[in-house]
Amino acid sequence: MRAMSPRTIPVTAITLLVLAAPSLSQLDMRLGSCGEIDEILVGGRPYFRDFGVTIIRPGWEGNYGDQRDADPSTARATGADDRLTFEVTLGEAGASWSLRQEVRREPGAVTIEWEITPLTDILAETILVGGLMPTDEHAGRTRYVAASADALIEGLCPADLDAEAYAFLRTGAMDWVALVGPDGEALRLLPRNLGLGLQDNRTWDIPGFQLMGSGDGGLLPAGQPIRFGLRFEASTATDVATAAETARRETLVGMDLTDDRPLEILSMTLGSPGHGAATPGRERTGTYQAVELVAEVAAHYDNPFDPEQILVDGIITRPDGDEVRAPGFFYVPLALSEAGGREQLRRTGPADFRVRYTPTVEGEHRIALLVRDRTGERRSEELLLTVEPSPEPGFVRAPHGSRYFIYDDGRPFFAVGENLCWANGPTPVATYREWLRSLGAAGGNWARLWLSFNEKGQEWMPHPTPKRGGGAYLGLGRYALDCAWRLDDVFREAAAAGVSLMPALGTYGEFTEGGYFDEGSWVSNPYSAANGGPCASPADFWTHPEARRLYKQRLRYLVARWGYATNLFAWEFWNEVPPTPEQVAWVAEMAAYLKEIDPNRHMVSTTYGDASTWDCPDIDFTMTHFYGSAGNIEDFTPIVREEIARARVHPKPYLLAEFGIDWQTDDGRWDPTGAGLNMHNGAWAAALGGAAGTSMLWYWDGYVHPHDLYHLLTPVRRFADTVDWPRAGLEPLAGVEVSQPEGHAESFTELSIPATVEWGKSDSSEYTPRHDGTVLGGPVARTIGSPNRHDPAELFQKLTWRLDMPSPGEVCLRLGFVSGSARLQVRLDGELIVDRDLTTGPEGEGPWAEARWFEQWDVWQCRYDEDIPIAVPEGEHVLEISNADGDWLQIPEIRLPGYRSSRYPKVNVVASSGLDLVLLWLQNGESTWRTAYEGRQPTPLEGLGIVVPVPAAGRWRAEWWDTWTGEVMTEETVTARDGRVALQAPVLRTDVALRLERRP
Repeated sequence: MRAMSPRTIPVTAITLLVLAAPSLSQLDMRLGSCGEIDEILVGGRPYFRDFGVTIIRPGWEGNYGDQRDADPSTARATGADDRLTFEVTLGEAGASWSLRQEVRREPGAVTIEWEITPLTDILAETILVGGLMPTDEHAGRTRYVAASADALIEGLCPADLDAEAYAFLRTGAMDWVALVGPDGEALRLLPRNLGLGLQDNRTWDIPGFQLMGSGDGGLLPAGQPIRFGLRFEASTATDVATAAETARRETLVGMDLTDDRPLEILSMTLGSPGHGAATPGRERTGTYQAVELVAEVAAHYDNPFDPEQILVDGIITRPDGDEVRAPGFFYVPLALSEAGGREQLRRTGPADFRVRYTPTVEGEHRIALLVRDRTGERRSEELLLTVEPSPEPGFVRAPHGSRYFIYDDGRPFFAVGENLCWANGPTPVATYREWLRSLGAAGGNWARLWLSFNEKGQEWMPHPTPKRGGGAYLGLGRYALDCAWRLDDVFREAAAAGVSLMPALGTYGEFTEGGYFDEGSWVSNPYSAANGGPCASPADFWTHPEARRLYKQRLRYLVARWGYATNLFAWEFWNEVPPTPEQVAWVAEMAAYLKEIDPNRHMVSTTYGDASTWDCPDIDFTMTHFYGSAGNIEDFTPIVREEIARARVHPKPYLLAEFGIDWQTDDGRWDPTGAGLNMHNGAWAAALGGAAGTSMLWYWDGYVHPHDLYHLLTPVRRFADTVDWPRAGLEPLAGVEVSQPEGHAESFTELSIPATVEWGKSDSSEYTPRHDGTVLGGPVARTIGSPNRHDPAELFQKLTWRLDMPSPGEVCLRLGFVSGSARLQVRLDGELIVDRDLTTGPEGEGPWAEARWFEQWDVWQCRYDEDIPIAVPEGEHVLEISNADGDWLQIPEIRLPGYRSSRYPKVNVVASSGLDLVLLWLQNGESTWRTAYEGRQPTPLEGLGIVVPVPAAGRWRAEWWDTWTGEVMTEETVTARDGRVALQAPVLRTDVALRLERRP
């Protein structure tokens, strides 16, 4: 290896602007010893300095090595000045990777191609390429122009820092980004396999605008090269303006959506959804196999999405004479291509209107088109459609009073799946295809999507806007047609993979600002009055007549375009929008409207909901979400059981539609090897505990897919396929007894009890820990409010623990977050033993480990992470924890020394029982994500006796299932005595499932 001294590569460009001096088009680049770019100049003006490649650690917590900091003695360079190759090895924090960089010079441009090869598996936030534009040269002087397939974004590099919008060009898939200097010189950047963005680093006191070239993230497997590139072209303001105008005409945003022709139906053809049109006339299809009517329509309208301006409906007469109305929708044909590692959608023909219809009965159907604009109405001649029987099961339903789902033909549908909410990156269509095929191949049949302002959404503010969406958004009441095309493809791919989809139409962040993930996006919500919408505040969205009208317009488009799909599991209105009286009324109104206009009456639900939401007759099933925080919950099985129990107050199916170890980061943080124990345990606990599906893990893109954890769903799907869920009459089963083998000596170990209700009141404020590890009165509330809060009734002001200590010891209270101030008081048997004022403030100015400032509430919230020991004598005692003043405090965990008795095996039992069937899951209590995280193996439990209550006497066949393979390990026939079946469990290393079925 030899070290290189920095060298300069001058690149002489062709002068394209006649009036400009030749020096305007001169591109100069100086490279460092390891291939990093020390400086890039155009026309003598510095555009970038300190340009290089790094791999960012998860959570943006440092890096795994940076090209700009590499040891020159480890670098190797070969080639001539017009083609140079650099090779260097980097690494940090136990990860290492090699970097190969090829630099090619040509007239007016330099192209750099990078190849990163991980030498170890690396879990990364992202690969980052970039450098700094000096603000003294460019702030308030240099314009940026960014062209993509869906938009053209232009702006001025900010003269002053706007800390609320420091990422002034959000990173995304770009065709090119141009920087146009004050003297007419310009630098154009053309990426390959990189998203590009710009941010103002003055927010961290660094005088520069950072180019953010973002590449792959997640798990980067050892030995698999990752290639990406960037082309630097010298240009001029005139040439950039010409390129920008060309790009604008080609985007969907620049498309003319108006029509002013006399009303007429010009043509109609019948075909299959999304695959073009067929010849007019009699067509054939099968039951539950959709057809698509394609119509060329002339009319008067300014907005083709507004049914008050242009209404297109299919009028279908069924064999029995009943008439069905299927709403139509505006459509633009697009074609997908890939260039430079990025997908592009381009228009391929004129727009039209379409109607999608799925017949549910066999026989002859007649289809006519009804079109209405402001000048009148036209109805077409009828097309004939012959429908034959098919093996398709139909749509998924929730029968009244049932806890489980069923297809139209009577087959059960048990949801086995995960969240697949968005596909950030340059190839979302290909990414979804890979995810869905992997999920379906493993037996998964359910996935949840988000249709907020990502690559599949409909309605958001167009570029530029502070919270940019992922498509060709057109503002309020006009829909992103590229996103709609992608969603078409997602539904087709999901159907081919056997996966049903639940689209969540919006999320709470659309109505907020800030947030832990900076997810608040009201600033760019098209319903906001600041953006020309009808709502002065987020609260107006639920009540304003115009906002409700516009939302119903969007619902009509959704039903028209995707309501045909038998694999559309349900419409979910919101992700985690808290219920208020106004929101609950809105949900009821919109659910009724959906049922009215959806010819296939798909199921409807939302999160979150209260009792009024779940009791609404048009809401078909209940859902919750649940996460731990910073690894505070070792075992989620009791949580899943509690969530199911609370949901079953309502006689509807229930899904735990999101869960994970830590709401702040993906499960890979706690499971770096991809053991998948939490996903496995959550799936089985929900399935056999009374839910209508598995617990749906959230972290799909950075955890499930990189670790290929789909296989964890295969065994539970095999088990689920043996159960006739809607007709088995299953209810959660209590009273299962698990015992140690005879001669077991009793001992006591620490019992750790997490407070899992993070906010608000739980079912009770009094808790009695039992020696088998369960807690009477749980789940436990975490947050304790003071009587002086603005809403004292929102939180408990005192928590009471009734303890039975086998021996004296120090009970530990874990002190977590404090908001503003609080006064912690602890009493033991009525005696005040802790009386402590808790304050907050900036980080480093107090005993807290973390400090957060919330501008909207004008308050500091600080995490103490402190154990408060309480000496408790042997015997029965009452421990009271209260907050006497201030705002609120949190106790995320209480630890009881020497409390859990070994007479009770450390196991979890989850069971459901019907008339002739009992399903049971038995989990070794040490088989949790934390055991794997700490590098330990669960202690095998041998000789466990298990007594199961059964609903009938007689013989029962017992099958013990291996939950990791989906195979039956052993089976036997046993006889029930006194309403119980006694069995001996297999050696319990992790977990097993039991299927007990009554024999004739």
